[in-house]
Amino acid sequence: MSNLRNIILSVMMLAGIMAAAEKPKRIIIFNGYFFNELPAAVKNSNIAKDMRMFFIETPDATKALGIYAPSVELSEESLRYAVAIENVNEGEELLRRYNEQKENSKSISFTLAATAPLLKIGEPFPAFSATDITGKTWTDADIKGKVMVLNVWFTGCGPCRGEMPELSTWKDEMPEVMFFSSTYEAPEIARQVLDKVHFNWIHLVNDTQFKNFIGNNGYPLTIIVDKSGKIAAFEYGTSPEQRAALKNKIAELR
Repeated sequence: MSNLRNIILSVMMLAGIMAAAEKPKRIIIFNGYFFNELPAAVKNSNIAKDMRMFFIETPDATKALGIYAPSVELSEESLRYAVAIENVNEGEELLRRYNEQKENSKSISFTLAATAPLLKIGEPFPAFSATDITGKTWTDADIKGKVMVLNVWFTGCGPCRGEMPELSTWKDEMPEVMFFSSTYEAPEIARQVLDKVHFNWIHLVNDTQFKNFIGNNGYPLTIIVDKSGKIAAFEYGTSPEQRAALKNKIAELR
């Protein structure tokens, strides 16, 4: 999650929109479109000067978070993941209330500047040594000549947990790629999540070196390193379109 994502998800939790389930279910109305996950356009908004947020709740207690940001344009790729109104519980009523409230001056507004990434495409991935959850040590020598994917997460990150089942399918489909996950947490803490979601990557634990890549940009962070050892792509946060772009890049490089 980027800073903007952190704010939005915190607001959603305070509003009771996010469930306590392992994969939270939520309704987001962004510029009049329904989503189950924040579209990448939210993360990519450098300065959301005109962004406003407001809570929506129907008489039957269906809740949603409304976000209105006329300067943020949703791409065709983002719109592919929009949910049809007929597939949303009380969708018509939610949209009616959204349109009413977006004109309401009592909505939450803010300005947020983006944080520059601490990674650069084309730069060599640094040498490393890390221990996985079984006690095995891995170094950069183990990935030489191979494509590596690194996912940086922690147990308190809902979006991190939510994407893990999908990430596991990547390893099943591309077994020749080195897939690592990294958390600064201890093995016994990490297992509480990993055993539930059956995340099948190589899990690096007690690891702080990769945590430094996060900076102020937030979790999760996914990095792709090509066969020459250079950073080929990275994404802070997660959304359907971000994951699709990452998977396509991995397939291209392998």
